Amino acid sequence: MRVSSRPNSLAIWGTALLCLLVFMLSWSFGGAPAYPWQLLSQSEDLDMLQRILIDIRLPRVVAACLIGGALAAAGVLTQGLFRNPLASPSVIGISSGGVLGAILAFYLGVNFVSLWMLPLFALVGCVLTTTILLRFARDPRGFPIEDLLLIGFALNGILSALTSFLLSISLNDFDKAPAMMNWMLGTLSGKTWEHCLIAAGPLLGGMIFAQKLAYRFNVLSLGNDVAQTLGLDLKRLRTEAVLLVSILVGTSVSLSGMMPFIGLIVPHFTRILVGPDHRQLLGLSVINGATLLMLADLLARVLMPPQEIQVGVLISLIGSPFFLWMLYQRRRQAAL
Repeated sequence: MRVSSRPNSLAIWGTALLCLLVFMLSWSFGGAPAYPWQLLSQSEDLDMLQRILIDIRLPRVVAACLIGGALAAAGVLTQGLFRNPLASPSVIGISSGGVLGAILAFYLGVNFVSLWMLPLFALVGCVLTTTILLRFARDPRGFPIEDLLLIGFALNGILSALTSFLLSISLNDFDKAPAMMNWMLGTLSGKTWEHCLIAAGPLLGGMIFAQKLAYRFNVLSLGNDVAQTLGLDLKRLRTEAVLLVSILVGTSVSLSGMMPFIGLIVPHFTRILVGPDHRQLLGLSVINGATLLMLADLLARVLMPPQEIQVGVLISLIGSPFFLWMLYQRRRQAAL
């Protein structure tokens, strides 16, 4: 498991610089012409520039960093928990559980009561889905990929059907239906500093605590029997991981809607860079997740101006072929 420190240092510095570059690009480009360095000038339009750059564009970029990093960390935890690189919150239904919970909040109208209600409903949806998944998929010999994926697909289908049912009976409600549709496709439009402040605590806290589980996930990767022999409390680790994944995914889903495949693509790509050691994998995946979502959001804003593409749609266009490629590679390796 030990890898050369020099390539890892290059990977860490390279991804950090790339993240900073994408952050500046994402902050600089959008619908209106405004660039961060103009804030230092004595322009007559300084109030307008501050409104665009500080109040509109910057919270959107910060939200992309928080959500992308959190979903990538949730992906690493899910793959470590099931010891399978094809597991991710969106593939095995955890994200769909959060979506159903949030759509239920829209349907009941409780999202107008408080900004906390949407995250709360999404969190409950994620916790219930992950708990059901773990209960069905638990196997003394581990988690066979066929069972895991089939159970995940089945859960995805059931939860998506329930979500579609709620949406279909809300189509005549012109106050709820457009907001529900827009949110389901995944968007960062309209995010404010208030949204960021509400989500920052659970997401940053979850990512920091996830890093504290990294060593125990390294032990778990040796197998259940070896991990127990080394004194690892599997039940406690699974409970903590389920809660963390649910908090990270539920909060992210409630803030931006569905952002599929980030938890699959980013950990896999990062594992190629730094290897399977979760102590490096988690931190670097958070940076890469933030970079990917900022880049996707930037493309969503500039590809078809003045129209804006939903970010979740762009992520799906990237993630779906990647998932098929991973399945093909896995089948090919199994045949050798």
